[in-house]
Amino acid sequence: MKHTLTIALKNQSVAVERFLRVARHRGFDLTTMNLEMADEAFHVTITVDSDKPIYLLTSQLNKLVDVKHVNVENQFQQQAI
Repeated sequence: MKHTLTIALKNQSVAVERFLRVARHRGFDLTTMNLEMADEAFHVTITVDSDKPIYLLTSQLNKLVDVKHVNVENQFQQQAI
């Protein structure tokens, strides 16, 4: 199942590396990523794909000191071809 998340991070390049590492370690594949700088923070929109429940990723991301907030924008099932 694919999920789109929006994440606000502190303005540090290491913050981006940390949240990407958490996604990888939790078994979520990153399919798209958009990174913007605004209001002295990074605003990241990512789409991840995994059969695991999304709360496994969001709960861990919220624990990171560099993460200000995480929102699940939408989720959708993959179409069987």
